[in-house]
Amino acid sequence: VEQVAAFDAHLFDVTPAALIGADATLLASARLDNQLSCWAAVKALAGAPQGEHHLVIVLNDHEEVGSDSTTGAGGPLLESVISAVCEAEGLGVAARHDAMSRSFCLSADNAHAVHPNYVERHDPRHAPLINRGPALKLNGNQRYATTSRGAALIRRTAEVADVPLQTFVSRNNMPCGSTIGPITATRLGIECIDVGVPQLSMHSARELCGADDPARLVRLMSAFLS
Repeated sequence: VEQVAAFDAHLFDVTPAALIGADATLLASARLDNQLSCWAAVKALAGAPQGEHHLVIVLNDHEEVGSDSTTGAGGPLLESVISAVCEAEGLGVAARHDAMSRSFCLSADNAHAVHPNYVERHDPRHAPLINRGPALKLNGNQRYATTSRGAALIRRTAEVADVPLQTFVSRNNMPCGSTIGPITATRLGIECIDVGVPQLSMHSARELCGADDPARLVRLMSAFLS
């Protein structure tokens, strides 16, 4: 190659994931946020039973930079796929919108666990801990999409799957991050529920979560899909 016209450059931590800690209860890896949720979704879908309902997972790009792209949650991908499926089944526009209004979406994105050096950053009653199960996320400013109906559904799902479920509500005097849940709910009118595995060192080259929580997220997703 004599001249490069354009390029996309990415830096990667290539160190393999590892169990760490005195009792090997912590998982250290690059890109846990949010490839952990992507892995769990693929695994849950692969093991889901076939039924009368369409089961879909979408792994959007660019969530960390706003989701406004052709492959991000703000783009047309998911809506286009749903429209194509409905058209193949002979459903019109009204029937498609009705189907979406009766659907549910589990928006899975890792959550900020309580850091032992900064416990004051969390509300003491809504502080997710590592290895205590996935966290259900709620926010009064709609930074997360979870409604009371969605919260009731996923809590019941967690009970059926025997998965411990924590609750995360950010302090009202601190800013709160967001996910693709509100974007998807707004664009498509689908009821979205925000959940995620608690982790430390989010957005670092090397992130940390509980070794037990990824499998719990798979069980929760599997129960949700069934």
